[in-house]
Amino acid sequence: MKLIITKYLRGKSSTEEQNELLHWIRKEEHLCEFQQIKEDWNDEVMKESVPAEFVNDWASIQNRMMEELQESVQRKQRALNFFRYAAILLVIIAVPAFLYFQSFNQQTNPLAYTTVAADYGQISKVVLPDSTVIWVNSGSTIKYNNEFSAKNRDIELIGEAYFKVHKNKDLPLVVASDDLRVKVLGTEFSVSAYPEEKNIQVVLEKGKIELASVSMANLKQEMKPGELVDYTKTNKKMILSTVNTELFTSWKDGIINIYNLPLSDLVIKLEKRYNQKFEVDDEIKDLPYTFTIKNEKLSNILSLMEKITPVDVVQSGNIMKLKSNQQKKLNKVN
Repeated sequence: MKLIITKYLRGKSSTEEQNELLHWIRKEEHLCEFQQIKEDWNDEVMKESVPAEFVNDWASIQNRMMEELQESVQRKQRALNFFRYAAILLVIIAVPAFLYFQSFNQQTNPLAYTTVAADYGQISKVVLPDSTVIWVNSGSTIKYNNEFSAKNRDIELIGEAYFKVHKNKDLPLVVASDDLRVKVLGTEFSVSAYPEEKNIQVVLEKGKIELASVSMANLKQEMKPGELVDYTKTNKKMILSTVNTELFTSWKDGIINIYNLPLSDLVIKLEKRYNQKFEVDDEIKDLPYTFTIKNEKLSNILSLMEKITPVDVVQSGNIMKLKSNQQKKLNKVN
């Protein structure tokens, strides 16, 4: 490098050599070495018999060349800094832009919902993407979105359904019915939440679940197997009791257990099971019934009801009318 410096100082260096020198003196230690070589070379020149005017002129030329060289170095350094900061600025702009377009893409891809419905007189069974199995009772629907099992396990229920939930500790399954939320990890339970009924019933067979109200943050109830919670929609009240769960969950196997159920509630179950509309006289709507329905025809059940209670069944178009028969009541008393 000393040879190139000497040629440069003599004004005999090529363009390639000047570029090489320029690149070399960018480092501070090389610049110091360059200055030392320059001073040594000046001392040698001064010892020679050179006219003073030439020495002064040559010194001026050298200083001007050095200034141009340093200015060139500075320009390149500024250009390097510009591109460095431009790259940083590009990253600063690109990251929010990426997040914005990512968010925009998410906004332009709204949630899609899958609905499973069971018509009156039918029971539907479905296996969800997370392997959870659900039996949907007559006249009921469940709904879940396309992010189910990936980002959530949220299910909306209208009516009645039995859940056999696949366990996932990191992503609880949540069933929403009216104002009530049932949160589970892995368990088996039934929820009855028909819109026309005043209460929501939750029965737990296996595992552990937690109930919560959307409108009342402090209203929560944990359940253990063999328990039933009766939730009143109007006053947001929960009543916990111990029951024979089979009486409330056997419907999924085609069996309906009726236990001390008033006629007004019984006909709701019959409507869903047999897809038949009923009308009930007010004076007999509180008559209690206890029996089990398996594969019996509706006509057989109605005949049984006529035999054990003071009720007459009258067909009127598409409606079955249940009327009071006082004579049967008197005969039963006598």
